[in-house]
This record gives sequence, C-alpha cells and structure tokens, in this order.
Amino acid sequence: MKSSPNEMRILMRRMRDGKNTTIGELTESLPKKELSMRNLLKITRKLNEDFENTTQEPKVRVNKKNVFDQTREEDKFNAFFSNDSVNIKFIELEIYDDLVFWGGTIDGTIQFIYRVTPDEATSGVEFNYLPEFNPENPENQVIIDKVKSYYDSFYKYWRDNALSGE
Repeated sequence: MKSSPNEMRILMRRMRDGKNTTIGELTESLPKKELSMRNLLKITRKLNEDFENTTQEPKVRVNKKNVFDQTREEDKFNAFFSNDSVNIKFIELEIYDDLVFWGGTIDGTIQFIYRVTPDEATSGVEFNYLPEFNPENPENQVIIDKVKSYYDSFYKYWRDNALSGE
C-alpha cells in the first residue's frame, strides 16, 4: 500500500527522470524532452481550455415575460371562450428569443400547448388528452376546434412582437 510521501517521491522522480517508476519496478517511459517556456505555456493553455470546455454549464435561458403578458393572454383566451362554461387552468407563459410557449388544461380533460418559433414547421398547437377525456362527447370537439382557431391569433401576435428580433 502506498503512502502519501512515497507517492510524492514517485511523482517527483517521474518528473525529473521522465521514467514511469512504481514501487518494486522501474519501467522506461517516453524519453525526456527539453521543453521551452513557450511549449509549456501552450500545453498549459490547452489543458485549461479542455477543462473549461468540459465544465461549462449550458446557457440559462431567461424568460422575457413582463408582468402583463400572462394576464393579457389569459384574459384574451377566456374572452374567446366566454360563451362556453369551461374551467381553464393555465401554465406560465414563457417568452425566449426563439420560442414562445404557453398552454393549460381545460375542464381537467384536455391539455393544450401553444408553441411559436421562427420556423413554422416547429410551431403549432399540441393536445394531450387526460384519462377523463371522452372522444364521443361533441362538446370536447367544439372545445378542441376553438383552441385550434385561437392559436392563429396567438401565433400572429407573438411572431410579430416577440420573435421579430426587436
């Protein structure tokens, strides 16, 4: 078993001699190189860059929503459903440089998500039907159609205001 002083002696010997020495055996390592200060600095910089690249955390996205955006969207959506007696629980509106994300749950049966991106192919409305959802109920189809039709105004507003690059 190695102790700390023994390990330090071995490491110091490796640095001085350029040999890979272990207790009880001596094996040849790479031949000793004479390195200039410039070469040592290059090696150190390269090691630091590699270390920084592996330890960097992904960029944190900042939600650019102001205090009125969530309330305004909820009011507009509720006004769109003013003739229907539905209970809507909304999720938080998220506004980023390249994405607007919002949705909610209607009557505890239909979840919807609006996603607006600069690319129309990745933008759209998605539905998730919870176990209580009954596809035979004609009211559910009316609600789904209304949610889809409201997406057009939601998309146009956020595409023009949040994703226009201003």
